[in-house]
Amino acid sequence: MNWMQLIGRRISVRQFEPELDEATLARVRDICAPSENLNSCPLELRLLPGTQVHQVLRGFGGRYGRIVAPWYIAAIAEGGQDSLLNMGYRAERAVLEITALGLGTCWIGGLYDKSSLNESFNLSDAGVRALIALGRPGKETWNRGIKLAVGQRRRLPLEKIAVFDSDQAFRKFPWRTVVEAVRWAPSAINRQPWRLWFTSQGVHVFSASSWVTRGYTPTDIGIAICHLELACKQLSIPGSLMQTEHPHRKGWEYWLSYVID
Repeated sequence: MNWMQLIGRRISVRQFEPELDEATLARVRDICAPSENLNSCPLELRLLPGTQVHQVLRGFGGRYGRIVAPWYIAAIAEGGQDSLLNMGYRAERAVLEITALGLGTCWIGGLYDKSSLNESFNLSDAGVRALIALGRPGKETWNRGIKLAVGQRRRLPLEKIAVFDSDQAFRKFPWRTVVEAVRWAPSAINRQPWRLWFTSQGVHVFSASSWVTRGYTPTDIGIAICHLELACKQLSIPGSLMQTEHPHRKGWEYWLSYVID
């Protein structure tokens, strides 16, 4: 699978065609099946029909701007930081695989009634931490005001999110392409909290502090780590994800590193 191509193709789709054929749904179910996670935290990706979700959706000031799709993935996980990090990582890989089917997707972090959805599934310790709308993209009719509100397709420049310890570390591997893969990751209200520090050891992943979307940061960083790892693998940069010794910067929180073999 060409992960770099899929990362470039993936956009947040907010309007969908009303139907999805059974053959495609079967492939989505396979994608949602248990798979390799970032850590040992339990995670379920449950495929739900729109009829089961539409009633709990919220919009901007009521029903306006709701993301109505024929199907949704409910990401069911515990609420701890490691669990949300794992959820972002695993669910974003599913999003990219769904993109390969020619479908559109959109992460929904907060615009739904979580307690009602959890009660309908009889969930206790775990809960629906995010929804992912999916289906065939429909005709775009969202107005400019909504697009500006969600920050559609606006991305921070490389120099805002990446630090390179030395020119030598930068030249050895195609790190600029890796940065681009991370830049295009989705995040809550497009805040793009990730920061990357490149050294001769590899790349260290941090988040920049922001009170606005702090609750979503673990999920956003998990999504970014997914893009980072897939880009490194496709570009034949040998390595693995782990926690290790890392640089420090005030206002940055360390999460994980891709350490070169």
